[in-house]
Amino acid sequence: MNRVPDFTPFFEPKSVLIIGASRNEYTSNGVVLKNLLEARYKAKIFIFHPFTDSILGIPTIKTIEELAALQPAPELAIVLTRHNLLEILEALGKNKIRYVLLQADINYVSTDQEYKEIEGAIQALIKRYNLNVLGPSMIGIIDYMSGFTSSIIPTRAHFLHLQQKSNYSAGVSFLSQSGGLSGACGWWNIQQPVPFSKAFHIGGEIQFTYADMLEFLLHDPKTQVITLYLKSITPEMIEVMQRCGTCKPVLVKYVGKDPLPLEKFQQAGAIPVRNYIELFEFAKVFMWCPAPQNRDVAIIGPSSGAINLLIAEMRNYEIHLASLQPEIRDHILSQIGGSTCALGNPVDYWPPKEFVGTQVCKVYYDASRFLMEDTNVSALFLALEFFSEIEFDFSIFETIQQKYPDKPVIVVLIQAEKEGSERLIQISNELHIPVFVDEVERAVRALHALLEFNNAKAKDMKKLDNSIENI
Repeated sequence: MNRVPDFTPFFEPKSVLIIGASRNEYTSNGVVLKNLLEARYKAKIFIFHPFTDSILGIPTIKTIEELAALQPAPELAIVLTRHNLLEILEALGKNKIRYVLLQADINYVSTDQEYKEIEGAIQALIKRYNLNVLGPSMIGIIDYMSGFTSSIIPTRAHFLHLQQKSNYSAGVSFLSQSGGLSGACGWWNIQQPVPFSKAFHIGGEIQFTYADMLEFLLHDPKTQVITLYLKSITPEMIEVMQRCGTCKPVLVKYVGKDPLPLEKFQQAGAIPVRNYIELFEFAKVFMWCPAPQNRDVAIIGPSSGAINLLIAEMRNYEIHLASLQPEIRDHILSQIGGSTCALGNPVDYWPPKEFVGTQVCKVYYDASRFLMEDTNVSALFLALEFFSEIEFDFSIFETIQQKYPDKPVIVVLIQAEKEGSERLIQISNELHIPVFVDEVERAVRALHALLEFNNAKAKDMKKLDNSIENI
Protein backbone atom coordinates (compact mmCIF):
# COMPACT_ATOMS: atom_id res chain seq x y z
CA MET A 1 0.00 0.00 0.00
CA ASN A 2 1.93 3.02 -1.28
CA ARG A 3 -0.65 5.78 -1.45
CA VAL A 4 -1.33 6.26 2.25
CA PRO A 5 0.83 6.24 5.40
CA ASP A 6 0.49 4.10 8.48
CA PHE A 7 -2.79 5.15 10.08
CA THR A 8 -2.21 3.25 13.34
CA PRO A 9 -1.63 6.45 15.41
CA PHE A 10 -5.16 7.56 14.58
CA PHE A 11 -6.59 4.41 16.20
CA GLU A 12 -3.99 3.38 18.79
CA PRO A 13 -2.05 6.53 19.74
CA LYS A 14 0.71 6.20 22.33
CA SER A 15 -0.14 9.67 23.67
CA VAL A 16 -2.95 12.15 23.00
CA LEU A 17 -3.19 15.94 23.08
CA ILE A 18 -6.73 17.38 23.22
CA ILE A 19 -7.13 20.98 22.07
CA GLY A 20 -10.44 22.69 22.78
CA ALA A 21 -11.76 20.36 25.48
CA SER A 22 -14.69 21.89 27.33
CA ARG A 23 -14.93 22.10 31.10
CA ASN A 24 -18.53 20.91 30.69
CA GLU A 25 -18.24 17.18 30.13
CA TYR A 26 -21.76 16.99 28.72
CA THR A 27 -21.01 19.16 25.67
CA SER A 28 -19.66 17.69 22.45
CA ASN A 29 -16.24 19.21 23.18
CA GLY A 30 -16.30 17.85 26.73
CA VAL A 31 -17.52 14.32 26.03
CA VAL A 32 -14.34 13.38 24.12
CA LEU A 33 -12.25 13.53 27.28
CA LYS A 34 -15.06 11.97 29.33
CA ASN A 35 -15.22 9.03 26.89
CA LEU A 36 -11.46 8.50 27.02
CA LEU A 37 -11.31 8.55 30.80
CA GLU A 38 -14.29 6.21 31.20
CA ALA A 39 -12.74 3.83 28.69
CA ARG A 40 -9.53 3.89 30.78
CA TYR A 41 -7.47 4.32 27.66
CA LYS A 42 -3.87 3.63 28.61
CA ALA A 43 -2.13 6.42 26.66
CA LYS A 44 -0.87 9.58 28.33
CA ILE A 45 -3.45 12.37 27.89
CA PHE A 46 -2.53 16.06 27.63
CA ILE A 47 -4.97 18.98 27.45
CA PHE A 48 -4.22 22.36 25.90
CA HIS A 49 -6.47 25.04 27.44
CA PRO A 50 -5.25 28.58 28.21
CA PHE A 51 -8.02 29.52 30.65
CA THR A 52 -8.20 26.78 33.28
CA ASP A 53 -5.75 24.82 35.42
CA SER A 54 -7.30 21.37 34.97
CA ILE A 55 -10.22 19.53 33.35
CA LEU A 56 -11.63 16.37 34.94
CA GLY A 57 -8.55 16.16 37.12
CA ILE A 58 -5.98 16.47 34.32
CA PRO A 59 -3.63 19.50 34.53
CA THR A 60 -3.73 21.69 31.42
CA ILE A 61 -1.03 23.10 29.19
CA LYS A 62 -1.68 26.84 28.88
CA THR A 63 0.95 28.08 26.44
CA ILE A 64 2.72 27.10 23.24
CA GLU A 65 5.98 27.16 25.20
CA GLU A 66 4.67 24.47 27.55
CA LEU A 67 3.59 22.45 24.53
CA ALA A 68 7.08 22.74 23.03
CA ALA A 69 8.57 21.48 26.28
CA LEU A 70 6.74 18.13 26.09
CA GLN A 71 9.25 15.38 25.39
CA PRO A 72 8.49 13.17 23.63
CA ALA A 73 5.82 15.07 21.74
CA PRO A 74 2.28 13.64 21.86
CA GLU A 75 1.69 11.24 18.97
CA LEU A 76 -1.86 12.40 18.16
CA ALA A 77 -3.67 15.72 18.51
CA ILE A 78 -7.47 15.98 18.62
CA VAL A 79 -8.51 19.49 17.60
CA LEU A 80 -12.02 20.33 18.78
CA THR A 81 -11.99 24.10 18.33
CA ARG A 82 -11.82 26.32 15.25
CA HIS A 83 -10.53 29.25 17.31
CA ASN A 84 -7.04 30.19 16.07
CA LEU A 85 -7.10 27.01 13.99
CA LEU A 86 -4.25 27.91 11.63
CA GLU A 87 -2.02 28.95 14.53
CA ILE A 88 -2.82 25.69 16.32
CA LEU A 89 -1.92 23.56 13.28
CA GLU A 90 1.31 25.49 12.81
CA ALA A 91 2.21 24.96 16.47
CA LEU A 92 1.54 21.23 16.12
CA GLY A 93 3.73 21.07 13.04
CA LYS A 94 6.59 22.99 14.66
CA ASN A 95 6.44 20.68 17.66
CA LYS A 96 6.53 17.56 15.50
CA ILE A 97 3.02 16.37 16.34
CA ARG A 98 2.35 14.76 12.99
CA TYR A 99 -1.05 13.08 13.40
CA VAL A 100 -4.13 15.27 13.75
CA LEU A 101 -7.82 14.49 14.08
CA LEU A 102 -9.33 17.78 12.91
CA GLN A 103 -12.78 17.41 14.43
CA ALA A 104 -13.54 21.13 14.44
CA ASP A 105 -16.11 22.36 11.94
CA ILE A 106 -14.75 24.84 9.38
CA ASN A 107 -18.10 25.30 7.61
CA TYR A 108 -18.78 28.48 9.59
CA VAL A 109 -17.61 30.86 6.83
CA SER A 110 -20.15 32.78 4.79
CA THR A 111 -18.90 32.14 1.24
CA ASP A 112 -17.38 29.32 -0.80
CA GLN A 113 -14.36 31.50 -1.48
CA GLU A 114 -13.65 31.92 2.23
CA TYR A 115 -13.93 28.17 2.72
CA LYS A 116 -11.48 27.54 -0.13
CA GLU A 117 -9.04 30.00 1.40
CA ILE A 118 -9.15 28.31 4.82
CA GLU A 119 -8.92 24.86 3.22
CA GLY A 120 -5.96 25.99 1.12
CA ALA A 121 -4.20 27.43 4.17
CA ILE A 122 -4.68 24.17 6.08
CA GLN A 123 -3.39 22.13 3.14
CA ALA A 124 -0.33 24.38 2.92
CA LEU A 125 0.43 23.71 6.59
CA ILE A 126 -0.06 19.98 6.05
CA LYS A 127 2.50 20.06 3.26
CA ARG A 128 4.96 22.32 5.09
CA TYR A 129 5.07 20.25 8.26
CA ASN A 130 4.36 16.80 6.81
CA LEU A 131 1.16 16.45 8.83
CA ASN A 132 -1.33 13.59 8.57
CA VAL A 133 -4.82 15.03 9.01
CA LEU A 134 -8.25 13.40 9.13
CA GLY A 135 -11.23 15.75 8.96
CA PRO A 136 -12.41 18.44 9.28
CA SER A 137 -15.92 18.23 10.74
CA MET A 138 -15.55 14.59 11.75
CA ILE A 139 -17.53 12.95 14.52
CA GLY A 140 -14.50 10.92 15.57
CA ILE A 141 -13.06 7.44 15.89
CA ILE A 142 -13.96 4.44 18.02
CA ASP A 143 -11.39 1.66 18.19
CA TYR A 144 -12.92 -1.19 20.14
CA MET A 145 -9.83 -3.35 20.40
CA SER A 146 -7.48 -0.69 21.76
CA GLY A 147 -10.21 1.16 23.68
CA PHE A 148 -9.36 4.51 22.08
CA THR A 149 -12.10 6.93 21.13
CA SER A 150 -12.23 10.54 19.94
CA SER A 151 -15.99 10.47 19.44
CA ILE A 152 -17.95 13.62 20.28
CA ILE A 153 -20.96 11.33 20.87
CA PRO A 154 -21.15 9.47 24.22
CA THR A 155 -19.42 6.09 24.10
CA ARG A 156 -20.38 3.42 26.59
CA ALA A 157 -17.20 2.26 28.26
CA HIS A 158 -18.62 -1.15 29.18
CA PHE A 159 -19.16 -1.87 25.48
CA LEU A 160 -15.51 -1.09 24.69
CA HIS A 161 -14.35 -3.19 27.65
CA LEU A 162 -16.54 -6.10 26.50
CA GLN A 163 -14.96 -6.02 23.05
CA GLN A 164 -11.45 -5.82 24.49
CA LYS A 165 -12.09 -8.89 26.67
CA SER A 166 -13.31 -10.95 23.72
CA ASN A 167 -11.06 -13.49 22.07
CA TYR A 168 -11.15 -11.78 18.69
CA SER A 169 -7.95 -10.62 17.04
CA ALA A 170 -9.99 -9.04 14.22
CA GLY A 171 -13.54 -7.82 13.83
CA VAL A 172 -15.96 -5.74 11.80
CA SER A 173 -14.95 -2.21 10.87
CA PHE A 174 -17.61 0.37 9.98
CA LEU A 175 -16.66 3.34 7.79
CA SER A 176 -19.54 5.76 7.44
CA GLN A 177 -20.29 8.96 5.56
CA SER A 178 -22.76 9.72 8.36
CA GLY A 179 -21.22 10.99 11.57
CA GLY A 180 -24.32 10.18 13.58
CA LEU A 181 -24.44 6.54 12.45
CA SER A 182 -20.74 5.96 13.14
CA GLY A 183 -20.88 7.67 16.53
CA ALA A 184 -23.97 5.71 17.55
CA CYS A 185 -21.90 2.51 17.34
CA GLY A 186 -20.40 3.60 20.66
CA TRP A 187 -23.62 2.79 22.50
CA TRP A 188 -25.88 0.88 20.11
CA ASN A 189 -26.00 -2.86 20.65
CA ILE A 190 -27.80 -5.05 18.11
CA GLN A 191 -29.73 -8.15 19.14
CA GLN A 192 -26.80 -10.45 18.49
CA PRO A 193 -23.66 -8.38 19.16
CA VAL A 194 -21.20 -8.40 16.30
CA PRO A 195 -17.49 -8.20 17.22
CA PHE A 196 -16.41 -4.68 16.22
CA SER A 197 -12.92 -3.48 15.42
CA LYS A 198 -13.38 0.15 14.33
CA ALA A 199 -16.16 2.66 13.64
CA PHE A 200 -15.42 6.09 12.24
CA HIS A 201 -16.39 9.05 10.07
CA ILE A 202 -13.77 11.37 8.53
CA GLY A 203 -15.87 14.37 7.54
CA GLY A 204 -14.41 16.81 5.03
CA GLU A 205 -11.56 14.77 3.45
CA ILE A 206 -9.16 17.72 3.52
CA GLN A 207 -6.20 15.38 3.05
CA PHE A 208 -7.18 11.74 3.26
CA THR A 209 -10.29 10.44 1.54
CA TYR A 210 -12.78 7.64 2.09
CA ALA A 211 -10.92 5.76 -0.64
CA ASP A 212 -7.71 6.02 1.42
CA MET A 213 -9.49 4.77 4.53
CA LEU A 214 -11.10 1.91 2.61
CA GLU A 215 -7.66 0.86 1.39
CA PHE A 216 -6.33 1.06 4.93
CA LEU A 217 -9.10 -1.23 6.20
CA LEU A 218 -8.51 -3.70 3.38
CA HIS A 219 -4.95 -4.08 4.68
CA ASP A 220 -5.67 -3.70 8.40
CA PRO A 221 -4.96 -7.02 10.21
CA LYS A 222 -7.54 -6.13 12.89
CA THR A 223 -10.34 -5.79 10.32
CA GLN A 224 -11.89 -9.02 9.05
CA VAL A 225 -15.08 -7.60 7.51
CA ILE A 226 -15.67 -4.05 6.22
CA THR A 227 -19.08 -2.39 6.36
CA LEU A 228 -19.79 0.91 4.58
CA TYR A 229 -22.59 3.47 4.73
CA LEU A 230 -22.11 5.69 1.66
CA LYS A 231 -23.85 8.74 0.24
CA SER A 232 -21.42 8.87 -2.68
CA ILE A 233 -19.01 6.43 -4.33
CA THR A 234 -16.00 7.99 -6.02
CA PRO A 235 -13.93 6.59 -8.90
CA GLU A 236 -11.03 6.30 -6.44
CA MET A 237 -13.08 4.01 -4.19
CA ILE A 238 -14.00 1.85 -7.17
CA GLU A 239 -10.33 1.68 -8.17
CA VAL A 240 -9.36 0.56 -4.65
CA MET A 241 -11.96 -2.22 -4.83
CA GLN A 242 -10.74 -3.29 -8.25
CA ARG A 243 -7.25 -3.80 -6.81
CA CYS A 244 -8.26 -5.36 -3.49
CA GLY A 245 -11.88 -6.43 -3.92
CA THR A 246 -11.85 -10.04 -2.72
CA CYS A 247 -9.13 -9.87 -0.07
CA LYS A 248 -11.91 -9.08 2.44
CA PRO A 249 -15.70 -8.89 2.27
CA VAL A 250 -16.91 -5.29 1.81
CA LEU A 251 -20.61 -4.81 2.61
CA VAL A 252 -22.15 -1.53 1.48
CA LYS A 253 -25.40 0.33 2.07
CA TYR A 254 -25.58 3.09 -0.57
CA VAL A 255 -28.12 5.91 -0.30
CA GLY A 256 -27.06 8.03 -3.29
CA LYS A 257 -29.43 8.90 -6.15
CA ASP A 258 -27.26 7.70 -9.03
CA PRO A 259 -27.25 3.86 -9.25
CA LEU A 260 -24.29 3.69 -11.66
CA PRO A 261 -21.50 4.13 -9.05
CA LEU A 262 -22.99 1.32 -6.97
CA GLU A 263 -23.13 -0.93 -10.04
CA LYS A 264 -19.43 -0.28 -10.71
CA PHE A 265 -18.58 -0.74 -7.03
CA GLN A 266 -20.40 -4.07 -7.02
CA GLN A 267 -18.65 -5.19 -10.21
CA ALA A 268 -15.36 -4.42 -8.46
CA GLY A 269 -16.27 -6.73 -5.57
CA ALA A 270 -18.43 -4.79 -3.08
CA ILE A 271 -21.52 -6.53 -1.71
CA PRO A 272 -24.64 -4.30 -1.58
CA VAL A 273 -27.23 -4.92 1.14
CA ARG A 274 -30.92 -4.03 1.10
CA ASN A 275 -31.07 -2.08 4.34
CA TYR A 276 -28.85 -0.64 7.04
CA ILE A 277 -29.20 -3.41 9.61
CA GLU A 278 -28.06 -5.99 7.05
CA LEU A 279 -24.58 -4.47 7.13
CA PHE A 280 -24.13 -5.95 10.60
CA GLU A 281 -26.41 -8.97 10.26
CA PHE A 282 -24.49 -10.15 7.18
CA ALA A 283 -21.16 -9.28 8.79
CA LYS A 284 -21.59 -11.89 11.52
CA VAL A 285 -22.09 -14.59 8.85
CA PHE A 286 -18.81 -13.53 7.21
CA MET A 287 -17.11 -13.44 10.63
CA TRP A 288 -18.29 -16.82 11.87
CA CYS A 289 -19.24 -19.08 8.95
CA PRO A 290 -16.91 -21.19 6.81
CA ALA A 291 -17.30 -21.02 3.04
CA PRO A 292 -19.96 -23.52 1.88
CA GLN A 293 -18.75 -26.01 -0.72
CA ASN A 294 -21.88 -25.65 -2.86
CA ARG A 295 -25.38 -24.17 -2.89
CA ASP A 296 -27.17 -27.22 -1.45
CA VAL A 297 -28.49 -26.88 2.08
CA ALA A 298 -30.52 -28.74 4.67
CA ILE A 299 -33.30 -27.35 6.85
CA ILE A 300 -34.71 -28.41 10.21
CA GLY A 301 -37.83 -26.53 11.25
CA PRO A 302 -40.81 -26.53 13.58
CA SER A 303 -43.49 -26.25 10.90
CA SER A 304 -44.07 -26.21 7.16
CA GLY A 305 -44.73 -22.47 7.45
CA ALA A 306 -41.28 -21.63 8.77
CA ILE A 307 -39.61 -24.04 6.37
CA ASN A 308 -41.46 -22.72 3.32
CA LEU A 309 -40.49 -19.15 4.16
CA LEU A 310 -36.87 -20.24 3.86
CA ILE A 311 -37.42 -22.26 0.69
CA ALA A 312 -39.32 -19.44 -1.04
CA GLU A 313 -36.42 -17.04 -0.50
CA MET A 314 -33.88 -19.70 -1.48
CA ARG A 315 -35.52 -19.91 -4.93
CA ASN A 316 -34.72 -16.22 -5.49
CA TYR A 317 -31.01 -16.89 -4.98
CA GLU A 318 -30.57 -20.34 -6.52
CA ILE A 319 -29.93 -21.99 -3.18
CA HIS A 320 -31.30 -25.51 -3.20
CA LEU A 321 -32.47 -28.23 -0.86
CA ALA A 322 -29.76 -30.89 -0.85
CA SER A 323 -30.70 -34.31 -2.22
CA LEU A 324 -29.76 -36.76 0.50
CA GLN A 325 -27.97 -40.04 0.08
CA PRO A 326 -30.45 -42.95 0.44
CA GLU A 327 -29.07 -44.23 3.74
CA ILE A 328 -29.20 -40.75 5.32
CA ARG A 329 -32.73 -40.22 4.05
CA ASP A 330 -33.85 -43.59 5.44
CA HIS A 331 -32.32 -42.83 8.87
CA ILE A 332 -34.19 -39.53 9.06
CA LEU A 333 -37.53 -40.95 7.95
CA SER A 334 -37.32 -43.92 10.32
CA GLN A 335 -35.87 -42.18 13.38
CA ILE A 336 -37.02 -38.55 13.24
CA GLY A 337 -40.59 -38.76 12.00
CA GLY A 338 -42.94 -35.81 12.28
CA SER A 339 -44.09 -34.25 9.02
CA THR A 340 -40.67 -34.65 7.44
CA CYS A 341 -40.57 -34.55 3.63
CA ALA A 342 -40.44 -37.95 1.94
CA LEU A 343 -36.99 -37.01 0.63
CA GLY A 344 -35.70 -36.54 4.21
CA ASN A 345 -34.92 -32.84 3.67
CA PRO A 346 -36.37 -30.61 5.03
CA VAL A 347 -36.92 -32.12 8.47
CA ASP A 348 -40.24 -30.92 9.89
CA TYR A 349 -40.54 -32.12 13.47
CA TRP A 350 -44.14 -30.93 13.92
CA PRO A 351 -46.09 -32.21 15.70
CA PRO A 352 -43.70 -33.32 18.44
CA LYS A 353 -44.68 -36.36 20.48
CA GLU A 354 -44.62 -34.19 23.59
CA PHE A 355 -44.22 -30.50 24.37
CA VAL A 356 -41.01 -31.25 26.25
CA GLY A 357 -37.66 -29.57 25.65
CA THR A 358 -35.67 -32.80 25.87
CA GLN A 359 -37.83 -34.40 23.18
CA VAL A 360 -37.44 -31.46 20.78
CA CYS A 361 -33.73 -31.25 21.59
CA LYS A 362 -33.27 -34.88 20.57
CA VAL A 363 -35.03 -34.22 17.25
CA TYR A 364 -32.76 -31.29 16.40
CA TYR A 365 -29.59 -33.03 17.53
CA ASP A 366 -30.23 -36.32 15.75
CA ALA A 367 -31.48 -34.65 12.57
CA SER A 368 -28.46 -32.32 12.52
CA ARG A 369 -26.03 -35.22 12.88
CA PHE A 370 -27.64 -37.14 10.02
CA LEU A 371 -27.92 -34.15 7.70
CA MET A 372 -24.40 -32.82 8.29
CA GLU A 373 -22.96 -36.29 7.70
CA ASP A 374 -24.34 -36.21 4.16
CA THR A 375 -21.67 -35.04 1.71
CA ASN A 376 -24.34 -33.38 -0.42
CA VAL A 377 -25.21 -30.92 2.38
CA SER A 378 -23.02 -27.81 2.50
CA ALA A 379 -24.90 -25.75 5.12
CA LEU A 380 -27.66 -26.13 7.69
CA PHE A 381 -30.55 -23.80 8.48
CA LEU A 382 -32.12 -24.30 11.91
CA ALA A 383 -35.55 -22.70 12.28
CA LEU A 384 -36.77 -22.44 15.88
CA GLU A 385 -40.08 -21.36 17.42
CA PHE A 386 -39.10 -21.38 21.08
CA PHE A 387 -41.63 -21.28 23.85
CA SER A 388 -40.84 -22.19 27.42
CA GLU A 389 -42.19 -25.76 27.32
CA ILE A 390 -39.88 -26.79 24.46
CA GLU A 391 -36.73 -24.77 25.15
CA PHE A 392 -33.52 -26.75 25.21
CA ASP A 393 -29.84 -26.19 25.78
CA PHE A 394 -28.53 -24.93 22.45
CA SER A 395 -24.95 -25.80 23.42
CA ILE A 396 -25.62 -29.27 21.97
CA PHE A 397 -24.54 -27.75 18.66
CA GLU A 398 -20.98 -27.33 19.88
CA THR A 399 -20.30 -30.98 19.09
CA ILE A 400 -21.95 -30.60 15.66
CA GLN A 401 -19.67 -27.65 14.90
CA GLN A 402 -16.59 -29.54 16.05
CA LYS A 403 -17.40 -32.55 13.91
CA TYR A 404 -18.32 -30.52 10.77
CA PRO A 405 -16.21 -27.33 10.97
CA ASP A 406 -16.42 -26.71 7.21
CA LYS A 407 -20.24 -26.50 7.14
CA PRO A 408 -21.99 -23.32 8.35
CA VAL A 409 -24.92 -23.49 10.77
CA ILE A 410 -27.34 -20.55 10.60
CA VAL A 411 -30.25 -20.11 13.02
CA VAL A 412 -33.59 -18.43 12.39
CA LEU A 413 -35.71 -17.58 15.42
CA ILE A 414 -39.41 -17.16 14.63
CA GLN A 415 -41.87 -15.78 17.17
CA ALA A 416 -39.72 -16.95 20.08
CA GLU A 417 -40.51 -16.02 23.65
CA LYS A 418 -38.16 -13.32 24.91
CA GLU A 419 -36.36 -15.25 27.65
CA GLY A 420 -35.70 -18.27 25.46
CA SER A 421 -34.54 -16.06 22.63
CA GLU A 422 -32.05 -14.26 24.87
CA ARG A 423 -30.62 -17.52 26.21
CA LEU A 424 -30.21 -18.98 22.74
CA ILE A 425 -28.49 -15.83 21.45
CA GLN A 426 -26.10 -15.84 24.39
CA ILE A 427 -25.05 -19.44 23.69
CA SER A 428 -24.88 -18.78 19.95
CA ASN A 429 -22.47 -15.90 20.59
CA GLU A 430 -20.20 -18.26 22.48
CA LEU A 431 -20.39 -20.83 19.67
CA HIS A 432 -20.10 -18.18 16.93
CA ILE A 433 -23.35 -19.26 15.30
CA PRO A 434 -25.26 -16.41 13.60
CA VAL A 435 -28.89 -15.96 14.63
CA PHE A 436 -31.53 -14.09 12.62
CA VAL A 437 -34.54 -12.99 14.63
CA ASP A 438 -37.93 -13.19 12.86
CA GLU A 439 -36.79 -12.11 9.39
CA VAL A 440 -36.27 -15.51 7.82
CA GLU A 441 -35.44 -14.16 4.38
CA ARG A 442 -32.47 -12.15 5.66
CA ALA A 443 -30.72 -15.37 6.70
CA VAL A 444 -30.99 -16.70 3.15
CA ARG A 445 -29.70 -13.44 1.67
CA ALA A 446 -26.74 -13.52 4.04
CA LEU A 447 -25.81 -17.05 2.98
CA HIS A 448 -26.15 -15.99 -0.67
CA ALA A 449 -23.76 -13.07 -0.06
CA LEU A 450 -21.24 -15.44 1.54
CA LEU A 451 -21.52 -17.85 -1.42
CA GLU A 452 -21.08 -15.09 -3.99
CA PHE A 453 -18.06 -13.59 -2.23
CA ASN A 454 -16.30 -16.93 -1.93
CA ASN A 455 -17.04 -17.74 -5.58
CA ALA A 456 -15.52 -14.41 -6.62
CA LYS A 457 -12.53 -15.02 -4.36
CA ALA A 458 -11.98 -18.48 -5.86
CA LYS A 459 -12.07 -17.01 -9.39
CA ASP A 460 -9.51 -14.36 -8.43
CA MET A 461 -7.24 -17.02 -6.93
CA LYS A 462 -7.53 -19.07 -10.12
CA LYS A 463 -6.62 -16.05 -12.24
CA LEU A 464 -3.64 -15.40 -10.01
CA ASP A 465 -2.48 -19.00 -10.26
CA ASN A 466 -2.82 -18.89 -14.05
CA SER A 467 -0.85 -15.66 -14.29
CA ILE A 468 1.95 -17.13 -12.12
CA GLU A 469 2.09 -20.23 -14.34
CA ASN A 470 2.43 -18.01 -17.42
CA ILE A 471 5.39 -16.06 -16.07
